[in-house]
Amino acid sequence: MTHPTHQLPAYAAGHLTGDDAAAVTAHLAGCPACATQARAWHATATAVHDTTARVAPPSPDILTAIRRRLTTTPDATRPVPTYRRDIGTRPLHRALGILTRQRTLIRWPVWALAAALIAGGAILAALAPTRHAAQILAMTVPLAAALAVAGACGTDNDPPAELAAALPTPPRVVLLARLTLVLTATVTAGLLATLALTALTPGGGAAGLVTAWFGPLVPLSATSFALSVLYRPSAGVTTALALWLARALSTGQTAPTGLSPAVLRLVDPLWTPGPAVLTAAAAVVATTFLLSPRLPRSRHARHIWR
Repeated sequence: MTHPTHQLPAYAAGHLTGDDAAAVTAHLAGCPACATQARAWHATATAVHDTTARVAPPSPDILTAIRRRLTTTPDATRPVPTYRRDIGTRPLHRALGILTRQRTLIRWPVWALAAALIAGGAILAALAPTRHAAQILAMTVPLAAALAVAGACGTDNDPPAELAAALPTPPRVVLLARLTLVLTATVTAGLLATLALTALTPGGGAAGLVTAWFGPLVPLSATSFALSVLYRPSAGVTTALALWLARALSTGQTAPTGLSPAVLRLVDPLWTPGPAVLTAAAAVVATTFLLSPRLPRSRHARHIWR
């Protein structure tokens, strides 16, 4: 089935007519995914129309004054007005604005899933014996971060993508803002859960608990990020779940689990990462940022970095 993804913005805005509009209408009746995108585009078009309708049209005198200034011989004694303010000032304010705006563009299930995983892990860790608290948090917080990264940085349903592509903000900056926002929120939630757990179970060291889950969070999130951006979000989610399941099956097991030694050699370093694994994770993220704008538009054209 061929999906009319590139025609949905014009269709939602009412610019598509004739046979093209009829074909899109027929397709939407049998394709829930495209129908969801069409509704999102319609909401975007409605918001833009309502905003522009509230702007008062300029007075006709403005055009007359401009023509008069263009046809009048300039007075050599009068200085030409210039824009004296520096362009591109307050970069930190602009960066903060880009970062915070991503919150409204990330779908709410991403936040809900991450919060549920971290809260559930904290509750299980509080109910379990103290010696198992670090292990439980190490299994839940990194998974929450990896799934949130895949859902936010590799989303297939992002109606503002075309608007973002038309703005002067580079695609890499938007991608970096999303990754930063998701990881900051996840790490903050993990820290709050750790502090609450430490307060409820005296004797448990907060530093040890944080180290237990922050180490695996880095390589697992890097892997999910690279697969979601360079291929598709489902690949990032599937890989994160597969690595988590392999670790869960191999943790604390004395009997054979059916996992090959090669799989165990791959999974174990992710949950006890050393300098080499952390450096490799950083290299994976950097490479993903370099390659993301160069991906062909024909592949998964709905991704946010196109």
